[in-house]
Amino acid sequence: MEKDIDMQTLSAAIAGFLACHVLTCRFLVQEGVVDKDRFAAYLETAMAEMAPGIEDKRTLFSLRQLIAALRAPPTSTPVQ
Repeated sequence: MEKDIDMQTLSAAIAGFLACHVLTCRFLVQEGVVDKDRFAAYLETAMAEMAPGIEDKRTLFSLRQLIAALRAPPTSTPVQ
């Protein structure tokens, strides 16, 4: 049984999946579980190392979004 892929639905599913990762990483940074500067530097280094082998640079979009989210100012004060 072969079905056509609904690209809009697939795109929404992928966006939701990536948003969960971004929010999880931001939460870990905000709560002090992960050091923001070290984690962002690690991700930037990883992206720089992966980029030469990737033909379609759009595949790094989610990683760029995660780094931008980590570099953004916190949206609220952590609960004590």
